[in-house]
Amino acid sequence: MNSGLYLVSTPIGNLDDITLRAINVLKNSSLILCENTVNSKKLLKRYDINSSLSKYTDHDFIKKKDYILKLLKSDQVISLISDSGSPLISDPGNQLINFLFRNQVNVYSVPGASALISGIQLSGFLNKKKFTFIGFLPKKKEHKEKALLENKINNLIIYSTKQQLQKDVYAIASISETFEIVILKELTKLYEERIYIDYKNYEDFNYFKLKGELVLAVSIEKEADKIEDINFREIKAIINEVGVKKAYQQLKSKYKISRNDFYKLSIDLKND
Repeated sequence: MNSGLYLVSTPIGNLDDITLRAINVLKNSSLILCENTVNSKKLLKRYDINSSLSKYTDHDFIKKKDYILKLLKSDQVISLISDSGSPLISDPGNQLINFLFRNQVNVYSVPGASALISGIQLSGFLNKKKFTFIGFLPKKKEHKEKALLENKINNLIIYSTKQQLQKDVYAIASISETFEIVILKELTKLYEERIYIDYKNYEDFNYFKLKGELVLAVSIEKEADKIEDINFREIKAIINEVGVKKAYQQLKSKYKISRNDFYKLSIDLKND
């Protein structure tokens, strides 16, 4: 096996969802970097993997980067795993691999389970369409709406949690009059569930009964795309009065328009 850092995908729920290659790489690693040693020990015990474990998150980068580089430069095999799924997909590691690339260290991907792929497959409406992967939305309501509006493609995959689920759905409802959402719960586990809600029934759903990390497959019609609803004369007048930056803050909720689109519109109006 070549020395280097191996990005090893681990099961997202069902511990049987691991590849033979992943097991072989983990068994031959001198060190396994993981988000949480307690969670990772369960997987290693299942497959009789005795490699050393070390906690690694983005907060550990400065403290551990030189030590990791030293091991790799001495022809060691190191694996990076997340608590579940494919490393670096809304998980730690980006700083580390870019640091290693700059230092001419080999980095390998060992593919496997991914909640993103399962979300596309089980959505029922994203399989043949373009989509945008957002990952976790910000926690504040206005930041959620901004993140949603900045994505031009209407089909989305979003990661969520029990604490944020209702807020995420309501943020989607605030930018669109019509939408449909498939909530995927306990993916690959015994009690896996596919839940469908839309703009007609989302207010009646009991969001607090769902636990753990969740995947949302979303199809929305963004009202911001309806250019005929925008009052260009009003926007131009407010920009002339208070400037582009303040005008955007004043009008972003009314027109549900992204910052980039507003600035482009302001240039068009100025040249008009």
